[in-house]
Amino acid sequence: CKKYDVTVAKSGNMITHHQYKYYDENGKHVGSKFRRTNDKEFWSEGDLSGCGLFGQNLFNAGGKYVTICEGELDALSAFEMLGSKWPVLSIKNGVQSALKDCKANLEYLSKFDNVVLCFDADDKGRKAAQQVAALFEPNTCRIVHMTDGKDASEYLQGGKREQFSQAWWNAKVYTPAGILNLADMGDGLYDEGEYKTCLYPFDGLNEKL
Repeated sequence: CKKYDVTVAKSGNMITHHQYKYYDENGKHVGSKFRRTNDKEFWSEGDLSGCGLFGQNLFNAGGKYVTICEGELDALSAFEMLGSKWPVLSIKNGVQSALKDCKANLEYLSKFDNVVLCFDADDKGRKAAQQVAALFEPNTCRIVHMTDGKDASEYLQGGKREQFSQAWWNAKVYTPAGILNLADMGDGLYDEGEYKTCLYPFDGLNEKL
């Protein structure tokens, strides 16, 4: 929370809501999102339309890795579980805004060697990850496959830091549908098969074919 300047409001000892601050390209705080804890409802104040991704103001463009999550709380969780070594960001308005948000900040994101997508482990998250991954140059975008939780926050709250780190490191390079990555084929690349079709009326030709 300190790193991302996230603040919380309390009523007695209970946290009532979080505040996630958003900044424009000049580093000016121009808007905020709020998350109510009891029902997970969101609302916003200010103008978020011209803002970068959540957390983008904290990290210079370029480097070995940048991770993009589906929500602000997931970004905080992933950053903590990965040892606070590399930038972790979040899209602005849920999975439906993923493609639009990443496309608007493509110049910034493309300066990293590896873009790691860590969207929720559901159908919408997987579909959005495929759409966003197609924006980047071949072999630069990886997609995290989470099996021990729905999102990064769930991993952290469940004490599954090691499992999340392993899933992150095992993230597979995105390849478009119908295209095979040779590195994934292994020895199968050299397997030969015999396939018979309708024979010609010429024995010599059949033998050669």
